[in-house]
Order: sequence, then C-alpha cells, then structure tokens
Amino acid sequence: MIGALVFLGCPLRTILRLGGGDLNGLTGLFGIASGAFLGVLFLRHGFSLGRSYKNTSITGWIIPGLMVSLLLMAIFQPPFIFTSQKGPGAMHAFLPISLGAGLVIGFLGQRSRMCFVGGIRDLFLIRNPHLFNGMMAALIGVLVTNIILGQFRLGFADQPIAHSSHFWNYLAMVVVGLGATLLGGCPFRQLILAGEGNGDAGMVVIGMIAGAALAHNFGLASSADGVTPGGMIATVVGLAVMLTIGYFMREK
Repeated sequence: MIGALVFLGCPLRTILRLGGGDLNGLTGLFGIASGAFLGVLFLRHGFSLGRSYKNTSITGWIIPGLMVSLLLMAIFQPPFIFTSQKGPGAMHAFLPISLGAGLVIGFLGQRSRMCFVGGIRDLFLIRNPHLFNGMMAALIGVLVTNIILGQFRLGFADQPIAHSSHFWNYLAMVVVGLGATLLGGCPFRQLILAGEGNGDAGMVVIGMIAGAALAHNFGLASSADGVTPGGMIATVVGLAVMLTIGYFMREK
C-alpha cells in the first residue's frame, strides 16, 4: 500500500490512468511487470508462504463483517467518524450507486478470477495469457469509455491525482508487483478472496488498511507535487523487505 500511494494508484488504477491518457501509468505498469518478474524468479526457486488449510467458518466472516460495519458507518455517519471534506476522499458517487457498482464488479471479479498482477505473473511463469487478456480488455474498455465521454487527455503533465517522478513511480510499483506476486494476488484479487472467506486474504486486506493509514498519517503518500522524502525512504525499505522475504522463504 505504501508503494501504491507513492505511485498514487494500485494495479487497477494504473489501468484506469492509462485508459484516461495518463502516460505516467506506463512507468507504473513497467514497474508492476518488473516486480512480477522478480516474484516469478522467487517462485521458481521454491518460494512459499506455507500450506493452506481449512479453518473455522468464523475466520472467513471477519473481513465481510468489517466491511458491513464500515458500510453502516457510511450510512448513519456517527459523530466519532470524520469523513473527508475535500480532495479525492470526498469525491465519490451517491452511496447506492457506489454500492451497486461495487456489487457488480465484485461479482464479475469473483467469477472471472481477475487479477491485475496475476495476468503478468502467469505470462512469465506458465505462458498463460488468460488473465493478461482480461487486463487488456479492461484497458480497452476504459479507453473507449473515456473517449466517448470526452475525458481522454493524453500526456504526462497535469493529470488528475498523479505526478511525473518517473523513477519513483517505477520503483514504487516494483514493490507493488513483487509484493502482490509473493502474496498470490493484487489488491483487487485479495478483496475478492477475502469476500470468499479466505483468511490469508483477510489478513492482506487488514495489512492494506494499516499500510494506507501509515502512508497518509506519516507523510509517505505522494501528491500532485511529487514524492515526499519519507515516501522515497519507505519505498526503498519496502523493496528491501520484499526481497528479504522472497529470499528466505524459498524451499530450495
């Protein structure tokens, strides 16, 4: 999540940015591909987080329960919850529309097993283009929609919620691509798996929430003005941590 917030977008938003004409997304996409390639190297040398096993059903309900709690807070807006009044956090569709769109996207994501890092991973690992084709289909769909709505704007400068620090865009998304490959799925895929009752994915979702909180509260997240010094340090540290985990969790 720190890597994603240094770049200002997860793998899915990388596709959305490219489909809107933001060429800074190319640097991010190359970073994701590089990170996935590094992850595949570790996988080929026996990287594993351990055997999966069945657990009690209550474990699988933790994340769905948390999400329902957040939804109820969004509906009833209790006084101890402070919502964004400006910036990207305050820009959202009418709640029923957001919820309806999320249900449709969640259903399609579950049925298609879509993963925006897994598509690149599978190309490198098993030469299977199935998920990658889905990723390209999403890009084409976003591109066509933006052109129809007159929202396509090609270039690097003055893109919404983006910056042009290419080196840090690339390195931050290397962290994201590598981390997602080692975890077995991008943030979108982890949300889908958590909704299926996968406890491992549930821990990933909790980690994503914690990582986002750290990035925003400690000045690690980037802005349109560029990358912060803390974000630079956190990106390098994050990459070192990922490489260390990948190396020492090998079975051979």
